[in-house]
Amino acid sequence: MFAEHLRQCPDFELLWSDKVGYVWLAIGLEPLYVDTGRRIESAEDLCRECLESIGMDVLYITDNDHGLENADPLERAEIRRRWKPFMDQLPQFSYLCGEILPQKD
Repeated sequence: MFAEHLRQCPDFELLWSDKVGYVWLAIGLEPLYVDTGRRIESAEDLCRECLESIGMDVLYITDNDHGLENADPLERAEIRRRWKPFMDQLPQFSYLCGEILPQKD
């Protein structure tokens, strides 16, 4: 489902470890570094990480240095647009969108 996004994403890598299973690794290419790793214990964990990564991609493209919780209305609309193809195929995880990017009053 998220394979193409993971292949193209320069900030994260999903690795398999025979010892702990899947590991979501924060990386950098310029300069080259490995930051933090997080064990992925479920499909929900992987979906959450990928959705957050897609959201952060939008903020990077708009050149804004803030978190998802501070996304402006245009950024929020673009994030939700990019999430839609994934959520159409994974409706059981659609609640994650509301947790990651809650509706603002």
